Amino acid sequence: MTANNPQKNNNKKSSRICEQELIDVIGVNATLALERVFSASYLYIPARAPSKAIINAVGLSAAMKLVAHFGCGDIWVGKSLLTKYRNISICEEKDQGKTLPELAAQFKTGIPNIRRILKQRGVQA
Repeated sequence: MTANNPQKNNNKKSSRICEQELIDVIGVNATLALERVFSASYLYIPARAPSKAIINAVGLSAAMKLVAHFGCGDIWVGKSLLTKYRNISICEEKDQGKTLPELAAQFKTGIPNIRRILKQRGVQA
């Protein structure tokens, strides 16, 4: 909708939320858990009570916070936080002596991707 359209629905929350907003509402650990289960997808947050899938992913307390903050709408669950933590883990495992094939198998990715991640973080492959 454009600025010229006065009928814009201001009550509906944006489905594209910032990952930082998720972290602010439910914390880093719960955001990571949410990304592990629902990454790169839209997730419907019910208005009154969280679904069992959400509770199983993040726990009851965080699920209730999601309902209170985002209830009755879809949110986009990204995966950038999960990717950052994975890349840090790859570098730590490499520093502990793991080989590229071992890292690729452990993190379920290819050796060229492991090399790229290590190079981006300044770790010798």
